[in-house]
Amino acid sequence: MEDKKEENKIDEELKKIVIARLEVFPSDKKISIGSAGEFTKQEMIENIEKGTDVGEKIIEVELNYLQNLKEGIFYEQDFADNET
Repeated sequence: MEDKKEENKIDEELKKIVIARLEVFPSDKKISIGSAGEFTKQEMIENIEKGTDVGEKIIEVELNYLQNLKEGIFYEQDFADNET
């Protein structure tokens, strides 16, 4: 029971982090999410808050991005691209 509470707390924290990142996204831009279609910033936030499949996918993509950023994958690629 305690594990479930902790898991829900982590899920809520992750939602807050992803929503905070989306808040700085331009309001007039849309992002395509596979076959689900295009979404505005507000639509993405609403999907995250409601816990829809699209919202879960957005969280998953953001977490993968942050993990790759932490591991320096983007920096390594950027460095390799500029090394000519």
